[in-house]
Amino acid sequence: MRHCVAPLALCVAIGSAWPAAQQPPRLFAFHSNAWLNLHHYVRAGARGAPPPDGLTGEDQKQWMAGVEFYKPYANRDVLRDDGMVAIASALRAAEGKNNLDGIAIEPPLRATLEKLMPIYRAHGWTDHDRANRDWIATVLPLVDRHGAALSQSLARVYGVTWPSEPMHVDLSVVAGPVGAFSVNSHITITSSDPRYRGYAGLEMAFHEASHALPLFNVLIEPMNRIAAEQKVTVPPQLWHAVLFYTAGELTMRELKARGIEYSPYANAAFYDNMCGAGCMAKIGENWTPHLDGKRSIPDALTGLVAAFK
Repeated sequence: MRHCVAPLALCVAIGSAWPAAQQPPRLFAFHSNAWLNLHHYVRAGARGAPPPDGLTGEDQKQWMAGVEFYKPYANRDVLRDDGMVAIASALRAAEGKNNLDGIAIEPPLRATLEKLMPIYRAHGWTDHDRANRDWIATVLPLVDRHGAALSQSLARVYGVTWPSEPMHVDLSVVAGPVGAFSVNSHITITSSDPRYRGYAGLEMAFHEASHALPLFNVLIEPMNRIAAEQKVTVPPQLWHAVLFYTAGELTMRELKARGIEYSPYANAAFYDNMCGAGCMAKIGENWTPHLDGKRSIPDALTGLVAAFK
């Protein structure tokens, strides 16, 4: 296993057990980035999360001023707001740096983060970095063991080619208003929520990786077209539910083949909330035959869409 460790970062390449000439493709590069964690942490504070423990005096005053500054960022969409996406992308380049010199973010935001970083290092980052690294240390061997099979299965199911470059995964104490999200092959996953750890972390890494696959022409556009042809209004998040179902089912099958019992991250109530009552059963009935290689994507989607009439 190859590791590159910087004071504020940990990036990992998988595949240590293979001879150099037979190294498998790197699927993910995992990171623990202080600046990105601080950004998400203060943003969570602006949404009402508590400040770090032990703040007093001037540190407390500066921290609360930073939280106040972040309030306009609190509810901006980390997925669709170009400005928020740009901030996260810029802070990726700050990994391991002592300051934000040369980082392309607005000066007031840069000044705020640089003021807060010494406080964060003294009150929070050590524990957050440890949680990030513990998550990586737990999930990395699972990716090493199951990643090739899962990436191949996902590529087969969707009829696409897996990316040749490893996907960048940042671990963060918080990950927006949800536990994980991805933008432009940049994945962010929380390390503090137990629902995203262990085998669930393995599943979530591949669920988020699915978002980086070229799925519009093979899944989303065909689903919308078939719905229009059938004159059926399907739930807006149905395609996303299919991604959850696929990653969960394939992870469960891969682990079962290794003698490991696993229940996918999303349960029936999760699907009910995402795409309506009975959604999980409808996906299972119509999409599972495609996972089994018995039904094409168009046929599976035709049946799935019809289930919402």
